[in-house]
Amino acid sequence: MRGVLFALLLMLLIQLPASISAAEDGSDHWNKLSDLSYKALQLTKAEKYADAKEVLRYFEDEYLSLTDEQKKLSMHNLRVFTTSYEESLKVLTNTSATHEERVDALVELHLLVDAVNSNHQPLWKSTKNELMRSLEQMKDAAANQELQSFYAHFNQFLSEYDKIHAALSVDLPPELLTRIDSYITYLDENRSLIVTTDHQLQQINVIEAGLIDAFETTNEDGADPSILWLIFTVGGGIISTLFYVGWRKYSGEKKEYQTFSKEKEYNRFR
Repeated sequence: MRGVLFALLLMLLIQLPASISAAEDGSDHWNKLSDLSYKALQLTKAEKYADAKEVLRYFEDEYLSLTDEQKKLSMHNLRVFTTSYEESLKVLTNTSATHEERVDALVELHLLVDAVNSNHQPLWKSTKNELMRSLEQMKDAAANQELQSFYAHFNQFLSEYDKIHAALSVDLPPELLTRIDSYITYLDENRSLIVTTDHQLQQINVIEAGLIDAFETTNEDGADPSILWLIFTVGGGIISTLFYVGWRKYSGEKKEYQTFSKEKEYNRFR
């Protein structure tokens, strides 16, 4: 009996945090938003732009159904989220936009939604190898004084970085993102003025160090104290019940043994 009760307690403690969290923080809604943004991305890749636009409209309705608490976004990140959504919707209907521009916009939106929805390993971290490869190619071109090659690799790097920037704004500490952005902006705005190889390499090395910090940064949210209190309260109550049941059973067995012993002792002297 105690084994069954213990198993039930274990299952409850495992399932309780997830069920409470999903109900309170809107995780189910964000999972749905992530699925919708991915579906819109796949439709865009298939050049079904009208269908992708309809999915984004449904995406908007789903997002607007969230409470302010469930949206889980600061005012700054809310602006980033709104801008990314509006740009995605706009580019799908812009006849002058290229297919690549449309796909990139939907990739950015999906990575952003995933960053909000994921606590441990967001999708944007999967771009590490590609970004770092672009930086290495920039280094090689700068070291060999191959100006045109440097520009080409730098442009490729900027294109890849732009796609994950919105997601980074959700996951990274503001000071880290500002540090990375400032050096990238400086290198971009002064690319025609930076003629010394050492200066170029210095800027690239700082950007690389910042990105390494970004990719190694973990985003593990602490548990809500109110949820922990509820878990311990419910769990404590169940454990207390188990102890009580166990004690009652032990006491009963002890009394039975004592009664049996007394009867046995009494019978010996009859």
